[in-house]
Amino acid sequence: MGLDFDGVVAYNPFRVIRAPITGFKRKILKKRGLKFFIPHNRWQQFLWRVLHESSIVPAPGLQLLREMVKERKIEAHLVTARFNFLNQNLERWLEKFRVRDLFTTVSVNNKNQQPHLFKQEIIKKYKFDYYIEDNLDVVEYLEKNNRVKICWIYNLVDKFLYRNRAGFGYLKKALQWIQDQEK
Repeated sequence: MGLDFDGVVAYNPFRVIRAPITGFKRKILKKRGLKFFIPHNRWQQFLWRVLHESSIVPAPGLQLLREMVKERKIEAHLVTARFNFLNQNLERWLEKFRVRDLFTTVSVNNKNQQPHLFKQEIIKKYKFDYYIEDNLDVVEYLEKNNRVKICWIYNLVDKFLYRNRAGFGYLKKALQWIQDQEK
């Protein structure tokens, strides 16, 4: 099983701004297609660091993830599209919350690829049965291009905007659903 980091393993309250930003890009700027901004200069990277520092605590469900790994019900792989300049922040978080050992692999976007393409590459490499992701654009892309079962973690804004879309409010609910599927 693959798990995204920000918004899935780590709770990130800033996720709620994703839908309004996406709406602005599509409706006002008329930008279509899936292309993520990649920060290159110092001030852009500084802003990105600040935004990603908001992944402050483990998401609800981390204890269940621990149990599932310990009982060998799953093999967990962390997949983060965070850009290479955020590696130290990620490593600090994993050590602080003592979760590094939960993951068979930790895949980081060191080449600063487009996030959806990086995640697709890792999903195909490890042949996951399940992948848990919180970015709906990435979810929709991965669903079209892979056979893996994608579990979408929504936030309150997403749930309001996409009422008819199946998803889970947090990691624990997605893991419980996966457990039910595997019975």
